[in-house]
Formats: sequence, structure tokens, C-alpha cells
Amino acid sequence: MRERAYLATTACAIAEALYAQGRLDEAQRMTEEAQAAAGPDDVDAQARWRATRAKLLARRGQVSAARRLIGQAVALLSATSYAVLKAETLVAKAEVSRLAGARGQAVTSLRAALRIYEDRHAIALSEQTRCAIASLTDQPSTADLTA
Repeated sequence: MRERAYLATTACAIAEALYAQGRLDEAQRMTEEAQAAAGPDDVDAQARWRATRAKLLARRGQVSAARRLIGQAVALLSATSYAVLKAETLVAKAEVSRLAGARGQAVTSLRAALRIYEDRHAIALSEQTRCAIASLTDQPSTADLTA
């Protein structure tokens, strides 16, 4: 059937799951599969593989390449209405910044993502983002205050 969009999107999701598990080499391979399968107009997959690859690059100390790639992912989404994907990409940008030692930039990206999540009433994602902000600012999150 030559269907590539579903393959690209699925490869992106698997790459992100592998990254979260610390299986970095496998995550890298899945971003490569996603890149190969994603059509040039598949903004979702194009942004997602770049975001995950940027985090991988940052983790490997290739900060300038990571920043370039996450910048591309953010730019791809700038003209879209994919709010939650924009927020996810901002969270990835925060991870790149954190790994690069730029905590202030990481917090700025997380706060922008938090605004999107709150606007969409994404309660779990909002709380997760608040916790990430708290871990970078040494401030208690709302979860810490209610415990």
C-alpha cells in the first residue's frame, strides 16, 4: 500500500518511548526510520523525529547540533494549530537546554509548554510540567504542596 505516514508517526512514538527508557541507540535508529518514512509535508512526524533526535544529540554532548534540530522542530510547528504537539516540542526543547546546562532557557520553554497544557485543560501534562519546572527552580510543585 506504500503507506508511509503511519509508519513515520509510529516510529516517532517508539523512538520517544525508547528514549524515555534510556535505550538511546535504539531510539536513534527509530528516529532514522521515522526520518526516512516521513514525507516532507508530514509536519507531525518531521517535528517529532527532530525533537527526539535533538534530545539524543544533547545527551551525547552535541549541543549545537541538538539546538539546531530542536529549533527546526519548533519552526515547523509555528504555523500550525497543533497546540499539544507544540507543547511537547517545547518540553523537548527544555530537555535539550537542561542537558546543555541552560536551566533558565529550559524553564522558559517549560513555562510556555505549561501555558499550552493549561489552556487545553491537560491536567496530567500540566502537573508533569509543573514538576519539571520545580525540579529546575528548586520550587515545590503543587503535587509537593498537597502531599
